[in-house]
Amino acid sequence: MQTFWQDLRYGLQMLWKNPGFTAIAVLTLALGIGANTALFSVVDAVLLKKLPAVQDPDHLVLFNSVSTSQFTPGSHNGTNRTDPATNLTTRSSFPYQTFVRLREQRGACSDIIAFGAIGLNVNADGLADFANAQAVAGNYYEVLGVPAFMGRMITYSDDNSAASPVAVISYRYWQKRFSGRSDIVGKQINLNNVAFTIAGVAPPGFEGAMDLGTSMDVAIPMGWETLVDGDRSEFMGAGDWWLRIMGRLKPGATIEQAQASLVLAFQ
Repeated sequence: MQTFWQDLRYGLQMLWKNPGFTAIAVLTLALGIGANTALFSVVDAVLLKKLPAVQDPDHLVLFNSVSTSQFTPGSHNGTNRTDPATNLTTRSSFPYQTFVRLREQRGACSDIIAFGAIGLNVNADGLADFANAQAVAGNYYEVLGVPAFMGRMITYSDDNSAASPVAVISYRYWQKRFSGRSDIVGKQINLNNVAFTIAGVAPPGFEGAMDLGTSMDVAIPMGWETLVDGDRSEFMGAGDWWLRIMGRLKPGATIEQAQASLVLAFQ
């Protein structure tokens, strides 16, 4: 964790000392949420079908970054596409430092969440398997408005390495891996050889907010990612772009207002 905080401080200092990079960040975020109303209409329609347990999905905005093809992050975990006409590349993920800044200056968004894909080796009941998983901010389920089917979801108090390690599993994974057993809440499982307690089961149909067609079996608090991934942790380098960032608009707020507030956040 000490290495992570050193990297975080370094990353924030570099943002502050390099206005050119900050200008790119402003442009990329603004373009990502404001340039294509039609694109956002498609995203909203998809969210309505893919995330049936989410509250008011039409008030969510999923941020993308857009930059010239000459700019490349240290590493990028997500999707990217380049428009040959404009030579601009749209990427789906951001570094942790961007999430910190946006969470501090939310503007037209009532709250901001971040989540990133990870892989976990699961050992439970004497059997081992591999699970598609995600590390989520403590406010992830609250902002999405996703209730627990059983038990409880991950909260702010869970999102630090000093808290007891808890996990939430998808309804599908609960049925497939644990045969829908009624005593699943409170059960201990090992994730990458770290003991976690299952806090709850997500509602049917909600399997994370990653790419279309993906299913997240397990979710853990972001504050525990460094401990389960060790030297492979995404927090080990300030240049790692691995987090999806999503905001919930304030009542009456528009995408255009969110775009304007992003500009202010990165000035």
